[in-house]
Amino acid sequence: MSTTSFRLDDDLEEKLEMTATKLQRTKGWIINDALRQYIAREERKLRMLEETEEAIADIQASRVVSGEEVMQWLETWGTATERKAPKA
Repeated sequence: MSTTSFRLDDDLEEKLEMTATKLQRTKGWIINDALRQYIAREERKLRMLEETEEAIADIQASRVVSGEEVMQWLETWGTATERKAPKA
């Protein structure tokens, strides 16, 4: 495990200290947990952006399925005549 130094605003330091006491956790544990959550959230945002860009490229290249085709396919779900998913 590595050590990183950073400046912490006074108000955050107080809140961190109080939270650590209430949770009976170390300040380091709380900081690590907060960073994990932040990084995971940012990674989700990046994935969403990439997926959106891919979807836009698919639309621009006419790699789409009409809503009507999708609805017709969905209506067969769970029936003896269930169809395969439509392809672009």
